[in-house]
Amino acid sequence: MKTSTKVAIGLSVVAVAGIISATIVSESVTDTLRHKKNRRKVKRFVDDKFNGNERLLGVVDDLSDDDLDSLMNVMGKIKDRKKQVSVYGDNVKEATEGMKDKLQGFIHDVLD
Repeated sequence: MKTSTKVAIGLSVVAVAGIISATIVSESVTDTLRHKKNRRKVKRFVDDKFNGNERLLGVVDDLSDDDLDSLMNVMGKIKDRKKQVSVYGDNVKEATEGMKDKLQGFIHDVLD
């Protein structure tokens, strides 16, 4: 085998290894940034809803990244359910108003 072929194969292996390591590092950086963003969101929530309670902020600081992920999943599910309840509430309100109008019309017709 020619020396140039060996060099080309060696450079290809090094390039592939570099791409793989860059991918692994970028995933790690992405996860780290996502966890920091989630921690900041939870701290902001505690600050808004619990008037910056120091004990709760300390608890947030002590949470592991997995705990934060679980907490964010729960908060997302709560937000989704809240939207569903809002839609159902609007539908009930419209139906109630419709029934009220029909009942008032019926009473008006009976009394006339």
